[in-house]
Amino acid sequence: MQEINWNNFKAKFNGKEQKSFEALCYLLFCSEFNEDRGVFRYKNQTGSETDPIERDGDVIVWQAKFLEAKVSTKKDDLMMAIEATKRKNPSVSKVLFYLNQEFSESRQKDKKDPAYKTAIEHYANSLGVKVEWRVPSHFERQLSLEKNRALAQHYFSLGKSIIDFITELHQHTESILSSIHSKIFFNGNEIKIDRSATLKSLRNALTSSPLVILSGEGGTGKTAVIKDLYDEYNGMAPFFIFKASEFNISNVNAIFCSLRPFRGH
Repeated sequence: MQEINWNNFKAKFNGKEQKSFEALCYLLFCSEFNEDRGVFRYKNQTGSETDPIERDGDVIVWQAKFLEAKVSTKKDDLMMAIEATKRKNPSVSKVLFYLNQEFSESRQKDKKDPAYKTAIEHYANSLGVKVEWRVPSHFERQLSLEKNRALAQHYFSLGKSIIDFITELHQHTESILSSIHSKIFFNGNEIKIDRSATLKSLRNALTSSPLVILSGEGGTGKTAVIKDLYDEYNGMAPFFIFKASEFNISNVNAIFCSLRPFRGH
């Protein structure tokens, strides 16, 4: 199990802790409330990181606060955030605050909650809002779930995670295709060879076979066809491109030999 070490998080995302923390909290929020399609948001949204969602009669928003100072020093900031949330979203009944720090327990013998936590919650109640906290103990549990383990590795391991690896593959693909142009512009007009028939054939072939070969003479536009196909599928399915010279093989026959065990599947 990946250790949830906040020093690792700060080292990995040095200089962009708040932005990275918001991204992590967004994914955990969607995971907790089964928002597999994500939640709508506006640029520089006021009072909440995304639009509200509705669950069990509550209208819920969330905010992520990556704190360098103690939570107690941010009481006024958190109260102002609640006020802004309610003002911008009058129907909101619950606010989730994601914090990277725990609360300090009250020093009074008969109390658990510190005074500043109680003050924030009372202020929220006066506005008709309930506050729920997501602090490190919650992160530890959520990130231990099987569906969130890739997130735990990505955000808290100093080694490369699966997400890092996929990101590098995507960047590698983009770098290969960046110099390939499937259309040109001349005198304000777009000039492009119609490859729709070839693309259709490729799409049909890919639905019935795990291996498809696109062949042709040099300079006939094979790579341009692949770029068009990539532009069509990018963001919808995994699509990574490599140059033949990147494989440790002497000739193309070696590729087919390695695929023999997969015939018929």
